[in-house]
Amino acid sequence: MPSKIRLVSELAGDHPGFDLARDGAADVAVEALRAAENRHFWYLTRNRFILDRLRRLGLGPGARLIELGCGSGSVAAALARAGFDVTAVDGHRALLEVAARRPESLTLWLHDLARGVDALPDRSFEAAGLFDVIEHLDAPAAALQDALRCVRPGGLLVGTVPALMGLWSGIDERAGHKVRYTTRTLRELLRSVAGAATLEVVPFNRVLVPMIWLQRQVVGRGADTAHAIQNLAVPVWPVNAALGGLVAVEQRLSPLLDRSGLEGSSLWFALRRVP
Repeated sequence: MPSKIRLVSELAGDHPGFDLARDGAADVAVEALRAAENRHFWYLTRNRFILDRLRRLGLGPGARLIELGCGSGSVAAALARAGFDVTAVDGHRALLEVAARRPESLTLWLHDLARGVDALPDRSFEAAGLFDVIEHLDAPAAALQDALRCVRPGGLLVGTVPALMGLWSGIDERAGHKVRYTTRTLRELLRSVAGAATLEVVPFNRVLVPMIWLQRQVVGRGADTAHAIQNLAVPVWPVNAALGGLVAVEQRLSPLLDRSGLEGSSLWFALRRVP
């Protein structure tokens, strides 16, 4: 294990959990994920969106943030490049080892978050992030409550989730999703978190909804590893660049679109821990 990873606990090697490969193709799936996170417009624009929302909430360089369920560290690395002091936690050794090989300075803890947060060495962060995590969980409210305990009073709990059950497909099943949210259902969940006030629930990736629906009719028909890897494939350069530019335009228009009531294929949320 890379020396920069601190062991707290870990998932068993054969734990189904949130893992791309459950039929003997783990190395291939992890490599496909790594490539997608580095070049796919969806990951790159999501990271920019997260940074923008954090800045709007008053967090910037030097802020201490813990990411729970960090996977291979795509978001954590983007935050570190922007000057955040990032601690990233995940229970999957193979994914965290990918995060450890990233050039950015990250504090990494290997920990099975199903065991709660009491064993974590530090729970006094300015913000905690759950980026595309809670849709995998049978008890998302409990995970949100645990995450809130990682931030100091007045701190933030933020995250992203996939949206719109109309986009549900075998890709969601393969990823271990339990649900895709709407603004209404996500707000209902957030209201169940004791000791927190909901600041915002914001749709994004609105322009991608038709394309994702069509893609799910083709690639999303299968729920095996091959289809999951196909879904991660980076589009050819002109298409990847064009879609990234289209999403960037939407993000610049976010102040107007946020008042439109138009749902996107993803949702951002932010809560504040009540002092």
